[in-house]
Amino acid sequence: MKSMKTYTEIPSLLSKAFLGTLSEEEERALQQWRDESPENEQLYESEMNTEYIVQKSHEVARVNIVNGYMNVLLKRKRNVRVRRVRRIVSIAAGVVLPLLAVVLWYGTRERIEDVSEQVASVIRHGGVKAELVLADGTTRILGSEVTDSLLVQQGANIVVQNQGVSYCVDSSVVEERYNTLRVPRGGEYSITLSDGTIVYLNSESELRYPVNFVGRDRRVYLSGEAYFDVVQDEAHPFIVDMGNSSVRVLGTSFDVRAYADEDEVLTTLVQGSVKFSAGKEFVTLEPGKQAVLGKSGSIETREVDTYLYTAWKEGVFAFKRQRLEEIMKVVARWYDVNIFWENVSQKEVTFTGKMKRYDDFSKVVEVLEMTGNTEFVIKENNIFIREK
Repeated sequence: MKSMKTYTEIPSLLSKAFLGTLSEEEERALQQWRDESPENEQLYESEMNTEYIVQKSHEVARVNIVNGYMNVLLKRKRNVRVRRVRRIVSIAAGVVLPLLAVVLWYGTRERIEDVSEQVASVIRHGGVKAELVLADGTTRILGSEVTDSLLVQQGANIVVQNQGVSYCVDSSVVEERYNTLRVPRGGEYSITLSDGTIVYLNSESELRYPVNFVGRDRRVYLSGEAYFDVVQDEAHPFIVDMGNSSVRVLGTSFDVRAYADEDEVLTTLVQGSVKFSAGKEFVTLEPGKQAVLGKSGSIETREVDTYLYTAWKEGVFAFKRQRLEEIMKVVARWYDVNIFWENVSQKEVTFTGKMKRYDDFSKVVEVLEMTGNTEFVIKENNIFIREK
């Protein structure tokens, strides 16, 4: 059992440390706590970060954290076995920094188990998995549990490993044969094409590609989302075909998002240069720029933080003032859940922050519920979203 000192003194000491009002005795007590474990020291450093405090203070200004936090505690009491907290520090509503210290403290040390243990065991994060369809129609299920193996196809050896597949081809073969890599909801996978280009496929995505590039260009066909790290070859441009639009590159890194159930096709350039085209329109992108193809068929360009559109391949959900409806589309594909909106107004709630893709769904709900007046009701793999 944690001592009462942990629950009552440390949040107050953290707020005083930020304000620079610690007495010598309090400073020694805080230092002793910091020296007890690396986790304590990490927590101290994060809460002394000015940008972090400012961000949290803005959240305080937008929502009633005190009521929200108490509601979460009550919900936790209903849904799971609760570790008792003997005393909650009394906080004056007008004192922002001590309030932040307590909220952040409990948010970090007491991970609020907002979803029942039964639900947490049902809705798990996605994983490394895909289906490989060879040119002759043969299929092979791929995943992180698959042992290393070698598939022999006419003109190519396909190396299958637990994190992805790669192609070693016979350059003398001139016949163009296509394979297809399908990544289901709740999956992600990577592939190294015959030219050395690496493609990271996100959930619910499909890539059709030649076993060996034999023509004037290197053309692949994508639906869904993928990040491309293209090997440079000026004589053979690399083209990503999304049906009603395409991206043409020589050698670069970029993300393409082209889901059938979304209104926009997005191409985000990380480095190099690409030409995005749709019909007779085209734009040439520079690093940090994004091409947006809307339902009207016109192309717009905008400057973006590329991390927000590529963090998924690093195992992170990253959002900045993103609408909840858009966030839940991303989350639903990864956790393979169905979303139902009981209050349409909740679609317009915005969120800024990062979450780990390999956390269980309960962690995602915990973070999203604490940012406003949104409530998630979970029934098996169906998620009902409503106003609190």
